[in-house]
Amino acid sequence: MLTTGGLRPTGMNAFTASVFDVLERFIVSPWNVLKVECGWRGVDPLNLDAAVLTSILPRVRTHIARMTDDENAVDADAALKVLLGLGPAGATAPSADGLDDLDVTVTMTSEKVEFDV
Repeated sequence: MLTTGGLRPTGMNAFTASVFDVLERFIVSPWNVLKVECGWRGVDPLNLDAAVLTSILPRVRTHIARMTDDENAVDADAALKVLLGLGPAGATAPSADGLDDLDVTVTMTSEKVEFDV
């Protein structure tokens, strides 16, 4: 499989490029995260679609939290949900600089974590 480190791989479809653009605002190695999460599922990370992103989103969020911090993971999750059309009406993806006001409610149980943005 293509290995690029922190570089942008070539041959991505438009949706994957959009996902990569969002992720690179929050982490230094978005390609590595996409490769790992897609690899577990036998999915081509160069050709993501909304269904695949939806299925890997919880694990991507976990990856980002481990690489950076929980707040950054919540912001990245919100930005990816906007890309999926799951954010609030009229919402735009938050920036990684932390200057956006983002109202987030986190509900945690022993079985799952839910983010309401």
